Amino acid sequence: MTTVDQPVDETFGKHIQRLRRERQLTQREVATKLDIDFTYLSKIENDRGEVPGEETVRKLADVLETDVEELLALAGRVPPELRKLAQENVEFARFLRRLPNVSDKELQDLYRQLKASTTSK
Repeated sequence: MTTVDQPVDETFGKHIQRLRRERQLTQREVATKLDIDFTYLSKIENDRGEVPGEETVRKLADVLETDVEELLALAGRVPPELRKLAQENVEFARFLRRLPNVSDKELQDLYRQLKASTTSK
C-alpha cells in the first residue's frame, strides 16, 4: 500500500513518520516489530544521523505496508549489485553519472524502453 499524498520534498525520516502515523502505530510498536530501540526510530524520523541500512529499510516497508523500492530509493540505498556493476563497467558508471542531468521526459522514455525490453523476454 503506497501513499498517494506524499509531499514532493519529504525526507526519508518524515516519510516514515507520516506513514507510521497514518497507520496509527506508535514509535514503540514499530520499533518492537523491527527489533530496534524506539529512540533510534525517533532519530530516523527526525532525520538525525545516518539513514538505516537496506535490511532495516526493507523491514520498515513491510511493517508500514509500503512499497519497498520506493522506500529504498527515498533512503538513497543502492543495491550492492548496482554498485558492483558500476565499479566493473566504466560505461555503466558514466551512464549513472549522467542521470541527474536527464530531463523527466527522457527518464520516462528510458523507463518505458526498459520495461518493454524486460517484458518481451
